[in-house]
Amino acid sequence: MQVALRQKLEACKNLPSLPPVALHVIRLCQRDNFDVGDVARALGSDPGLSARIVSLVNSPLIAVKREVGNLSQVLVLLGVNAVRTLALGFSILGEVRAHERGALGRGFWRRALVAGTIAHDLARLEGLRHPEDAFLAGLLQDIGQLALEQAVFEMYQPMCQSAGPDHAKLRAMETQAFGGDHAEVGRWLLSQWRLPEIIRVAVGSSHDPGRWQRGTDPATEKTTLTVAVSGILADVWARPDTAAAARAAGAAVREMMGLDTDRTVALIKRVNRVLGHVAPLFDIEVGDADQLEELAAAAEQALRYPDAVVTSLPGAGGGGSGGSGKSPATPSSAPEQDALTGLATRKRFDAYLKEQFEFAKQVGKPLSVLLCDPDHLDMVNQTFGREAGDRALHAIGVLVGERLRYRDLAARYGGEEFALVLIDTHAAGAAVVAERMRKKIEENQHDIGIGDPVRMSASIGCVTLDEDLTFLAPSDLLAALEKTLAEAKRAGRNRVVSFGKTT
Repeated sequence: MQVALRQKLEACKNLPSLPPVALHVIRLCQRDNFDVGDVARALGSDPGLSARIVSLVNSPLIAVKREVGNLSQVLVLLGVNAVRTLALGFSILGEVRAHERGALGRGFWRRALVAGTIAHDLARLEGLRHPEDAFLAGLLQDIGQLALEQAVFEMYQPMCQSAGPDHAKLRAMETQAFGGDHAEVGRWLLSQWRLPEIIRVAVGSSHDPGRWQRGTDPATEKTTLTVAVSGILADVWARPDTAAAARAAGAAVREMMGLDTDRTVALIKRVNRVLGHVAPLFDIEVGDADQLEELAAAAEQALRYPDAVVTSLPGAGGGGSGGSGKSPATPSSAPEQDALTGLATRKRFDAYLKEQFEFAKQVGKPLSVLLCDPDHLDMVNQTFGREAGDRALHAIGVLVGERLRYRDLAARYGGEEFALVLIDTHAAGAAVVAERMRKKIEENQHDIGIGDPVRMSASIGCVTLDEDLTFLAPSDLLAALEKTLAEAKRAGRNRVVSFGKTT
């Protein structure tokens, strides 16, 4: 770190400081013969903090065998040092968030909580006696960014905007500008707060696990390693391209900690379960359950099939398409995008179905495919001309591609037909999606350029690959799908038919 930067940090009057209750607890714990009762009374002076600590201990993060009801029970169960560390996490985040200036954005807090959760999980896997140290260090490993935001805002804000969610790029820019990165700044700040050495070392070494470890004990070395790995894995949640981040993280954790694909996938799913309980306690938005599930699925596929073609646009966990009319899974390159509808081409559909078919059979997850054919579109062409027919086809394509999940794919299957690939979707769920689509097409008024808008309908077939119905190849599934669509037409059109079942 350059001397000039250190001077600006030391002169900055807006750097966050420890809240009084946290400062008091630290001082109590530093005494040679401190009284646990004094610590309980200090924390009890802040009822909101006490309640959050109890809730956190009862959450899947700590996973206590028997639920605790008050702070005294927590102190007996975990010990005063663990409770102190958890209290610091809540106190520091509350204080720091009150001082932020907004250069880093909400993604900063999401990444911080994800990293802390991962570090705690890894610390338990490593058998560390105090995984809460790893949790706090993981939570605070990027706190130096907030110190830089306060001390050199005019220089730092453009860096944050330029780097976006690219953590490595931001670190490189920091090093070039300041002679050190935010991990070093974070270590400096935590030293000012007199936080325990194990936390300071882990934060300072979060980008380079060997940087500050000379002479440290084995517990500090392991904690530092888990925090460094947590930052790498946190990119899976922080970066818009989940698949690329997962592949990079998978390689790193394998090299640094020896975690194979199965263990890494299990860790990601476990972290998601914990986040659902812990995020509200810290008032941090991490996404809803569906978004986290989609993120985990995308990461799992990237880890298990690292050489597979990327078939989705970046942004796992982002929800639907927001009504844009294009599936989020639609490739943006011209050869794989249908010019009229904006959906994927048949070529892209076939490749994606093959990929997902193999994946679903290997992992035992269901895969559903829908085939949608607008009713009597040939009459529109004959009556009003080809241009009107194209407008009608485009209008229906917009509805077909609306608000799909991240990994689902909408495609133009044939001249007038559309297909949907629904990942990890059972037959009942596919039927619901199909019926919703049918009603949407039927209830909308479609402007096809002939003056008054027209109403249209569609016939839809559904087939699901699952434990009850298997196929040898994607071509067999498609053959069943086309027969099912034909059955929907024979039954009177404007209806949904699932394979072997009429609705």
